[in-house]
Amino acid sequence: MSTLPASAEEFLRFLKSRDKRDSTIKRYKYDLADFNRFVEVTDHEHETNELTLKNIEEYFHFLQTERRYKLRTLKRIQTVLAQYGAYLKSSGRLSSNPMEGFHIEEAVHNELEKEDLISPSEEKQLLDSISSDAGLSVKQQASRPLLAPRNIVLLRLFIKYGLRLQEVAYLRMKDVNLSQKVILVPKDSGNGRKVLLSRKDQALIFQYLRAVPDAVRPKRDNDPLFVAFDFQRQTYRWSYENDSPKMLTEVAIQKMIRQELERAGVRKGLSAQHFRNTYIVNELTKGVPPEAVKEKLGLRTILTLTKYIQYVEQAASSKNNSLTPYS
Repeated sequence: MSTLPASAEEFLRFLKSRDKRDSTIKRYKYDLADFNRFVEVTDHEHETNELTLKNIEEYFHFLQTERRYKLRTLKRIQTVLAQYGAYLKSSGRLSSNPMEGFHIEEAVHNELEKEDLISPSEEKQLLDSISSDAGLSVKQQASRPLLAPRNIVLLRLFIKYGLRLQEVAYLRMKDVNLSQKVILVPKDSGNGRKVLLSRKDQALIFQYLRAVPDAVRPKRDNDPLFVAFDFQRQTYRWSYENDSPKMLTEVAIQKMIRQELERAGVRKGLSAQHFRNTYIVNELTKGVPPEAVKEKLGLRTILTLTKYIQYVEQAASSKNNSLTPYS
């Protein structure tokens, strides 16, 4: 069987028609051939090679664990397959580009370290600080009752439920059913799934929404759940262009995390990914089966959890505790 299917050859000819350099096309050809060789060997369910999310995740897992490719190399290959997937979608060969649902930071099997997690003491210190006025100017203290409820909810969605940064940023009011204590994470912003909220977090989201002034409060289905804040005017912002509350962007959420960490005196460098890592480790440590964790996070393959499973097993082993190995 050919290691380069006809669709891949057509894609390379398409690149050439767009005046891509010969060296670039040669690189793309090598990467596509390597991917297809991998699929030929590992995917026995299909007669032809397919660009599926399952094949993609297994391929990148292989590249990192067996070949020990660095993240820079993995991201270069990710770009090649993403463009190939986009071509297959635009030419009608695929209904969707599976690379759009692929997150390389989780699929690769980098070893998880203690520094990749937030400790219980750091978590408490951070959340306590958000509710406190300590170290704030008079102006900052005035806005804190508006900001604190929002920031606490944001951080708890990362830490207590393992949501991704992108998933949180793109939540709309239609995705939240507080009466049923449910958040529906849409597929177009991450791995679509239902998230069941605790009574406490149901109440915290209510509290946050009530803290937003009525004139700029999210109400309609397509309004963003999380709204940007105007520190000059000391209120939440309105987007006149979209005629809705102004969405809090991923960049703004990252900035908020950095600022809250600094004010709390918690170590620098923590991010939403650290919080998600902690959620996964906590679930596995509590004895939640990996398959159940996979479902909670909406993952396509359990391979994504390999580094977390090994971390939990090694931590248990170092404490001389017995832990049934996950299969």
